Amino acid sequence: MVLQRDKPVRIWGWASPGEIVKVEFGCQLKSGMAGKDGEWTVYLDPMPASMQAQDLLIRGENNEVIFSNILVGDVWVLGGQSNMEFDLARIYHGDAEVLSANFPQIRIMTIPHAESIEPETDFEHVNEYDEWNDRYDKKGYWMVCSPDAVKTFSGLGYIFGKRIHMVSQVPVGLIDVSRGGTTVESWISGKALSETPENQEMLEYWDKRIREYDPSENLRMRIRNWERRAERRKQMGLEPGPKPTEPSPSPAYDHNRPGACYNGMLSVFKGLTVKGIIFHHGYNNALSDSRPELYAVNFDLLIRDWRESFNDPDLPFGIIDFSAGGMPQTRDNLEAAMIDAAPYIREGQFKAFLNNDRTGYVSTYDQQVNWYHPQKKTEAGERIARWALAELYGFDLGWESAICTGKEIKAGKIILNFNKEIKTSDDRPFEGFAIAGSDNHFYPAKAEYLVSGRDNTGKEIQDRTKIVVWNDLVHDPEEVRYAWARNPLGNAVNATLYERILPVPPFRTDNWEYPEAP
Repeated sequence: MVLQRDKPVRIWGWASPGEIVKVEFGCQLKSGMAGKDGEWTVYLDPMPASMQAQDLLIRGENNEVIFSNILVGDVWVLGGQSNMEFDLARIYHGDAEVLSANFPQIRIMTIPHAESIEPETDFEHVNEYDEWNDRYDKKGYWMVCSPDAVKTFSGLGYIFGKRIHMVSQVPVGLIDVSRGGTTVESWISGKALSETPENQEMLEYWDKRIREYDPSENLRMRIRNWERRAERRKQMGLEPGPKPTEPSPSPAYDHNRPGACYNGMLSVFKGLTVKGIIFHHGYNNALSDSRPELYAVNFDLLIRDWRESFNDPDLPFGIIDFSAGGMPQTRDNLEAAMIDAAPYIREGQFKAFLNNDRTGYVSTYDQQVNWYHPQKKTEAGERIARWALAELYGFDLGWESAICTGKEIKAGKIILNFNKEIKTSDDRPFEGFAIAGSDNHFYPAKAEYLVSGRDNTGKEIQDRTKIVVWNDLVHDPEEVRYAWARNPLGNAVNATLYERILPVPPFRTDNWEYPEAP
């Protein structure tokens, strides 16, 4: 276990109402009284980082509990869905990372999958079955980082935590509360969702599903579906598979019901003292029935809700954008590839970054693979670690990608302004820019630096913070999009030498609603 350094550390538990509980750690001795509901809370005074293993002693009137081998350092929470959850052993270069993962000052814990109707106050300690890998994973336990322990831990989270530990030289605790196949609304508290007007329609939809659920009819439907599949399989000479004998669980227990994963996996940590959060998400809110405008509302809401849950309105929150996957965007399918919820999900994440202080945002769309797993999560972990090390630990590291700050329309071309100099990652012409006129259709665009003059030798002076975009077929251009697709085309990166690993985030200058255009 790792306790958070430099902050008052909340320690809590349950005892008989009115019972006095004493907590001892190092040279500190604190006491508190259990309330009518049995819960008690004490706060340890802020402590400096320490690699010296210590015991935490909790003593009631009739019994005591001892937690051993505890360090003091920085505790990070890892959230999101499968791109965060995906284990170290199966990411690119993960096998080598596993072999070298001997870091006893890093402690890791993975929380078991759980969904709940009401907020939970505890979690199980289990060997949870992993259907993807046909194995049992140890969850709900603090473990010392070792090759054996870390191979099934979050690959992205481990890469992030390892870099933080190696640079800061303080102990690091990593708590993985991610879960694959989850929507953003499942990770937000019921209270926060119900207080947001934009969510009322969604909440009413789920209430109706739960209210109208009929287990007998559900089983009959499952059997009818099985009979149709069995007949098709019989015609193909295949076994039909087992006939359903039980109804599906009520929608009340669906892990994507609003608030379900928050209640089952995050609420148990309410009030925990931590350093910050990193979050990687997007896929399940980017399906065909997606509502990107609602995702933008709820991703922003999630940041505020988690900060409130951890009792820190300024808690650092690092955002790793929705990863790329699927069919690549090309110049030939440039506009067709835009008809997808994914870029709008990224936009919602980016807006949350702009709208909330003490947040970080890194793009990973340049790390394309044929599918979302095994994503190149090493690069994602390293990029979000650069944000944390620069903004929270004071190291001189570039982490912010260049951002488009505005546009000008001149002589049939659009000039884009950036807050940093940019270049191409492959030293070839810019790719991924698209331009549209009044017909709202986008066409592949040429893009070059703005020439601001000539030097005394007659050589052009290029302004690398301004990009001129045009297409000869678009005579009266109005809007530009860049890298706007699920698996986007784009090669613009920061121009500064040590920041050339940072891609320019996808953006658009229009405000056309999805899927109004293209």
